[in-house]
Amino acid sequence: MESGDGVELLLDAGLDRRVTGSAEVEIGTGDGRWSRRQVMLLRHSPSPQEIDRAVAALRPHVDGLLFVVARAGRALHRAAERDHRVAYAAVDDAVVHFRGEAHRAGEPRPAATAHPGRTSWTRPAMLRLFALSPVEPLSQSEIARRLGVSHVAVGKQLPMPGELVARTPAGWQAVDRAGCWDRFMADYPGPRGLTTYWAATGDLPDQLERIERVAHDRGEARPAVSGDLAADLYAPWRRPNRAVAYVVDQPPLEEHGFATVRPADATVELCTPRDPTILAMSRERPAARDGAPRRYTDPLIAAWDLRRSPGGDVEPALEQLRAHALRERLWT
Repeated sequence: MESGDGVELLLDAGLDRRVTGSAEVEIGTGDGRWSRRQVMLLRHSPSPQEIDRAVAALRPHVDGLLFVVARAGRALHRAAERDHRVAYAAVDDAVVHFRGEAHRAGEPRPAATAHPGRTSWTRPAMLRLFALSPVEPLSQSEIARRLGVSHVAVGKQLPMPGELVARTPAGWQAVDRAGCWDRFMADYPGPRGLTTYWAATGDLPDQLERIERVAHDRGEARPAVSGDLAADLYAPWRRPNRAVAYVVDQPPLEEHGFATVRPADATVELCTPRDPTILAMSRERPAARDGAPRRYTDPLIAAWDLRRSPGGDVEPALEQLRAHALRERLWT
């Protein structure tokens, strides 16, 4: 179970939603009013004390909480009825309780394992770095600089598995770059955060250009392109059919010809990631189509997103991307 499961349940329950951050969402009931909520993913239904502490710690700019749980216990249900700052999305029950009212979706969803616990983003980022880096050793400070994390955060993850990365007098060096690639792909939990799904007319590059213009007009950084479109830049193999990009803030695409859709119908997927290394490790490259500057994720994040794409040619495309990335310097 992910935070996004609860956020998508809002739509299933007949509520509007706008993702505004990696752990924030605005909820609307269709009357023009919106309530900004801090999203809290829990593997259990909270106790009265936990609910009180969460309410007391509310950030000043939000209106309340949205607890995402598998099933809502009595304490959470009572709190949501009594205090409209408390809302919840019970994924297995397919119920959203918002502003004192229960909103039910169609059918209950199958139970899923929750994993909201603390995640170290530095370790998988180091695997990406060593899979993609030049052969020269890297100091601990240089690793931290390239990942956009602290020197201390890197130190907590060293040493890495000896069969993958070794310490030399000059620093840390990849022993098995292919092994680092495979370990990342096997272990990465995903970027977490919240994702919005969109559809619009025009081909994918055109849709992406519109999103980039929106970001520019708002004074925000370019989205970091991943998945099909990034793979098509690094190792062309198949025709992209879905745009995946990472953003700091979710843009208001409804005003620019995009419609909010369910994941299966989306042509564009925008994620505000909890993993801070995705945006920190992204780079600007000339776009495959016209050579204009575009921001891309590193090839391993592109591969992780590509693997989620529909189509029977995904596996060959992944193999091509992996081989190309290990053979040539696609990212530094």
